[in-house]
Amino acid sequence: MRPVTMRGLEVFVAVVDTGGFGSAASALDITQPSVSVHMRELESKVGGPLFERHPGVSPQLTPVGRNFYAYAVDTLARTRAISSDAGQSKRKLHFAAQRFVANALLRRPLEEFTSLRTQVELIVRTGTFEEVHALFLKGAVDLVFMLSNGEVPGLQTEQMGRYRLAFVAPPNHPLAKAQNISIDTLSAYPFVAAYERSYFGRMITDKLRAVGLTDPIIASQAQEMGTVRDMVVAGMGIACALRRALQPDIAAGSLVELDVDVEPMYLTLNYARRVRPELPEIDNLIDMMRRSEGLHA
Repeated sequence: MRPVTMRGLEVFVAVVDTGGFGSAASALDITQPSVSVHMRELESKVGGPLFERHPGVSPQLTPVGRNFYAYAVDTLARTRAISSDAGQSKRKLHFAAQRFVANALLRRPLEEFTSLRTQVELIVRTGTFEEVHALFLKGAVDLVFMLSNGEVPGLQTEQMGRYRLAFVAPPNHPLAKAQNISIDTLSAYPFVAAYERSYFGRMITDKLRAVGLTDPIIASQAQEMGTVRDMVVAGMGIACALRRALQPDIAAGSLVELDVDVEPMYLTLNYARRVRPELPEIDNLIDMMRRSEGLHA
C-alpha cells in the first residue's frame, strides 16, 4: 500500500460512519465531488475498491474496505493522541508589547522564534503603555516591551534601543516643502495629538516642551496612533510621532516629514522580564529582537 494522507483517512471514515458520500460531505463541510476524489485517490493507493457501489443503495464496504476501516480508525486515533500530547507538553511564553512595537518591530523576531522554538507556545498581547504595564505588574506576562522618555515608572527595565520622533503632515500642507521651519512658525498650525491623558501623550508633550513648543494648537486627539495617522492623512493637522511607524506613508508620499529646525528627538525602547530559569526562551526572544533591529546588548 502506498502512503495515504490523514485527510483521506478522515474522509473515508466519515463516509463509513455517516452512511454515504453526501452525508460525509455535509459532516466535513466539503462538496460531494471532493469526497469522491478523496475516495478514488485512496483506492488507487490501497490497490483495490473499498466500497461496493450500486445505484440507489448506500455504499457497502468490501472485505478490503472492512480491514482498511479498522486501520484508518486506529491510525487517526493514534495521530490525534500524539498531537494532543504534543500540545499539552508545550511550554507557554506570555509577553506583551505596545502596539507600535508589535506592528513595526516584532514581525521578523516572531518569525525566527516560531521557526526555531517549536516547543514553546507564544501568547502575545498588545495594547497601550498603561495596558501592557499593568499586565506585567500583575504577573500576567513574562516579558514586556514598551517605549518611554527615560525610566519606566514602577518597573525595573533594560533599554534596548531608541526611535526617532518626526513632525509629519499631508503633502498639501503649507509647510510641506518649507525648509528649516522654526518652532514659532510650526506653532501657528494645528496639531493632531496623542491623547493628552495617556502616558504616550504625556511623553510627546514633554518632548515638544523641551524644544520650545509649549502651547501647540490642538485640533484633535486620539489614543491610537493609527487614528492619529489617519487624521493627519485626512488633513486635520500636523503630528509629532514615531518616524519608524510612519515610514511606509512617508515612502509612499501620503505623508511628508517636515524639516523642523530642532535637535532630533527620541523615545527609548525598554523591556522588563521575569526570571524564569525553566523558560530560557525569554532571553532568546530578547536576543532575536536585538538582532532584528541591529542593536547590541
